[in-house]
Amino acid sequence: MCRKIWICLLGLYSGYLSAGQPGDSLVKAPFSVSNTNPFILIHGLPTVQSASILEADHSIFQWQLDLTNHSKSSTTGSESISLDGETYRAVLIWKRGLGNGWQIGAELPLISHQNGVMDNFIEGWHDLFGLSNSDREPWPKNRLLFRYAREGSTAFEVTDGTSGVGDIRFLASKVLSQSSAGNLLTIHAALKLPTGDADRLQGSGAVDLAVWVSAAAPTLWPDMRIGGFAQIGVLAMGEADVMPELQRDSVWFAGAGVHWEAFDWLTLKGQIDVHGAFYRSGLDQLGLRSTLLTVGGTIPMDQGRSAIDLAIGENLATDSVPDFMINLAYRMRF
Repeated sequence: MCRKIWICLLGLYSGYLSAGQPGDSLVKAPFSVSNTNPFILIHGLPTVQSASILEADHSIFQWQLDLTNHSKSSTTGSESISLDGETYRAVLIWKRGLGNGWQIGAELPLISHQNGVMDNFIEGWHDLFGLSNSDREPWPKNRLLFRYAREGSTAFEVTDGTSGVGDIRFLASKVLSQSSAGNLLTIHAALKLPTGDADRLQGSGAVDLAVWVSAAAPTLWPDMRIGGFAQIGVLAMGEADVMPELQRDSVWFAGAGVHWEAFDWLTLKGQIDVHGAFYRSGLDQLGLRSTLLTVGGTIPMDQGRSAIDLAIGENLATDSVPDFMINLAYRMRF
């Protein structure tokens, strides 16, 4: 089963390198991905949102699953961190158009941190393509250890598997402008409430508010059926229960991507998400900005009323992003 999934992902990745564009609003939507570093995931960092707004009385329901394998550790000065394990994040998302360019929505995440089962498979995958396993080989296989220590004392640690509801988020969007060519500019806001357990890294224990602007150009190169999207914004965070002495008050974030309608049945996408540091720390995993590359594809179904995403995420710049993530999503419009 895992081998079949990877064959599909490799095919999508190879196809993406050729070029790209879309079909309908579900297919053109950005990948709903975010940094799944467990110390960053607890905060209200938004995913890239579509600038396209639903018509009045229309809704979208989305179910997605992110599977992440962590294998990072470092020490600098008086600080040290170990991130070893797997994170599974399932999200239920609902959005509804209100008319006059307005849209509301809600996200309910379910978060599980476990020792996992993918270590041997990922090391074999790295060996197959000549990639390094230097961060993985010295560690026990399929272990759960999320630990941050300072001055020789453990400040935060999770070693037992946990599962539960994360922090619920409410969304509101409003179209600012739309051109005759279909280009859009939309403003969004998201309010995150502390419904998750901070001690188990399923929430931050604080209220967060994000505001951002997104843009969409459905047709950048008509002859090649390529379109694009982008967003930029800021996240203001309340004082969290997880390492509040290190947490920053606000973080900038941005993202951009392209989509290519390669076939009627497959749209290929590439997306880059970046954000600033969430913590005042000398550790790469906490104190540096992040860059996440996501590549994959979307398959439209039911005459365009639903779609399936399949994508992989890779760390591009620093160790603040895990080096392996799979994103699966199903969207239905009604």
